[in-house]
Amino acid sequence: MRTFFANRPLRFRWRSGIFTTAILFELLCACPVFSQHFVRIPELRSQNPIFLQYQDEVEEANKALAHPEKEPLLNFYTYVAGERDTLFTISSRCSIPYDTIATANGITDATLSLAGREILLPTVEGIFIPQEPQTSLDILLAADSENLAAVNGGSAISLVLNGKSLYFLKGRKARLSPSQRAFFLDTAFRLPLAKSVLTSPFGMRKSPISGSWKFHHGVDLAAPLGTNIFACKSGSVEQVIQNDIVYGNYVVLRHSGGFSSLYAHMSVIAVQKGQNISAGAVVGKIGTTGMSTGPHLHFELRQNGQSQNPDSYLPSRK
Repeated sequence: MRTFFANRPLRFRWRSGIFTTAILFELLCACPVFSQHFVRIPELRSQNPIFLQYQDEVEEANKALAHPEKEPLLNFYTYVAGERDTLFTISSRCSIPYDTIATANGITDATLSLAGREILLPTVEGIFIPQEPQTSLDILLAADSENLAAVNGGSAISLVLNGKSLYFLKGRKARLSPSQRAFFLDTAFRLPLAKSVLTSPFGMRKSPISGSWKFHHGVDLAAPLGTNIFACKSGSVEQVIQNDIVYGNYVVLRHSGGFSSLYAHMSVIAVQKGQNISAGAVVGKIGTTGMSTGPHLHFELRQNGQSQNPDSYLPSRK
């Protein structure tokens, strides 16, 4: 029998398959620093006693999942990812599905670098669904009919991790659906708006401001004021500019492959310079700042500093 540590995190159990949500929220309210006291695993190696403790709990949870009359023990540890760590190597070392780790940590893009990021490691496999969806993947998870049935049927746990309210669906069948998995693993560019109307294409055009012919380095996509704008690909926030004369409030993201993307005329900027961001994450909201004749997104895509036609990279707009 391995020795277990005294400063272990809080744990939660199901009672006959139904979790006592009221008790959980009472615990959370009584412990406002709940998400700050998880035991950290220094390295994912079998020689490390804390990692051995984590592996023991994962094994016990898997045994419980195999017997309906038993209750799996949900617990959390943390681990700071190294330069060579990926979601898949961490998943393999921990014997926890990548779906579980990704949804617990709000990772919406399999290609996103995790280096230096503190990763929550659950001891029970399943998926975590945000109660207030923000990213494109969040929306897909929340809209799934099976997920909705589990939440409404009372078999989901309601909990808060790092200030984010989530539902947790336990078990080996609680995984990303084929369409969600394809979305998660897709490394292609994504649309910056869920729905929009193209009002000005890439290339030469007559400026709606000056009336003269000029080259338009992006596309203009009209949408209602306040509509969420999504990152077209994972990357880092290179620039956050406010009150520019031309672009108003805008953001530039840096991506792999020498690509960068620009999102202009925003009413709200939702990211900070230097922040790592996943594809599909909200970067801001539709506005009409700068030289704008109405609510829309001016979207640019560049590779090695050269303007590219976004229509050559983005899927068809709805």
